[in-house]
Amino acid sequence: METSPAPTQSEAAQASRFPDWKNVSAKQIELDRALLERSEGRVHALLTQLLVDRTLHHYLSYANAVSVRRLGYNDHGPVHARIVTYNALKIVRLLHEGGILTSLEAEEIGTFEDAQVAVALAAFLHDAGMGITREGHEQWGLALIDPFVQHYLAQVYADGDPMRAVLRALVHECIVGHMGNVRIHSVEAGVVLVADGTDMSHGRSRIPQMINRDPMIGDIHRYSASAITRVHIGPGERKPVRIAAYMEHVTGLFQVEEVLMHKVKASPIMQHLEICAYVGSDPPRFYLR
Repeated sequence: METSPAPTQSEAAQASRFPDWKNVSAKQIELDRALLERSEGRVHALLTQLLVDRTLHHYLSYANAVSVRRLGYNDHGPVHARIVTYNALKIVRLLHEGGILTSLEAEEIGTFEDAQVAVALAAFLHDAGMGITREGHEQWGLALIDPFVQHYLAQVYADGDPMRAVLRALVHECIVGHMGNVRIHSVEAGVVLVADGTDMSHGRSRIPQMINRDPMIGDIHRYSASAITRVHIGPGERKPVRIAAYMEHVTGLFQVEEVLMHKVKASPIMQHLEICAYVGSDPPRFYLR
């Protein structure tokens, strides 16, 4: 499979009717820089190519148009893909630093670096299926992105390396499990599942909030996310990872209780997490510690 080269200036101008490289947000540029600065080895080599793949950008941009404009949900596009990738890699590193082995390591199949490659690739591609339909978008998206999975694994693993087959299967598990509706068993898939739930701050609901529309099913997602000012992921006091959501109003608790905790409870890494919410100046509310 061949990926598209970076567009020329004239091509970007012609594509102004659709989100393209010329109009990427400052947030996307910032996230690209952070992802590249905080990665190394195969993960860095993967991200160097993945972040500038124009065809993938179009798939994710269209998925976002469907999510935001057609269905009234929050961001599911290029920025969301980068935030989830960044948070997933951070969570898996914190687990590693806390002495928790990934499934590939524990089963003596692969290395921590191999696990990171799977996590990064799955996290970046997980929502491409939103361009097809919301219901079952985890499974539908595989038809679109599997050629990219195979292509990028071939870029970072030599021909004949069995890790290509292993990671292809693992990436699929991470993607089909990211909504918490399909039972998953690996630490890697659990990381992607939880990381998807951590993108819940007000920036994700900014564009949906700006669109003037009648009430829709997805409104609670937009309004609850708009109350959350930031999400912090760091070492916990008792567990390797703490996820803390800071919000201005109690409506933000919907994101924590119904979105994040739904994913956490379905994740194989639940026992390694602390989850809390800060509402204004009130003491933290712990959901898991």
